Amino acid sequence: MSIFSSALGGLARTPLLLGALLIGALVPGTARAQDHAHHGHAQAVEKDGRHPAPRVGITAERVLPADSVAERGREVYTMAARIAGMLDGLYCHCDCHERDGLRSLLECFENAMASTCGICLGEARKAFEMHERGKSLDEIRQAVDDAYGP
Repeated sequence: MSIFSSALGGLARTPLLLGALLIGALVPGTARAQDHAHHGHAQAVEKDGRHPAPRVGITAERVLPADSVAERGREVYTMAARIAGMLDGLYCHCDCHERDGLRSLLECFENAMASTCGICLGEARKAFEMHERGKSLDEIRQAVDDAYGP
């Protein structure tokens, strides 16, 4: 009896192990291990079908420090850190969700990508300024969609 048939015989006696191995082999690695900072978030979407539902307890802890990004984006990174929960409920119209798997506009500011993207910077600036004027998330979403989206 070969080593291969011996190993298969042992696996056949343990159907649960065999099932787990088969499932593990069929499920893509990205679905098994998801990076908390980006890819693979469950995309709970609000009724408009595009903007993600803001998550409870989101903080700015993952927003890059302003002094660590290109000068062009520093002011907006500071703004983003102040309204992290709001940005978590906004779709980013640079389409990084489709391209990079980012969940929300907030995640654009958790890396340096937003520092060179006029759409990310513009959306976050608009959201910050409207938030400062007391506008609701729905009003901000509408303004961002009007300015940047279809």
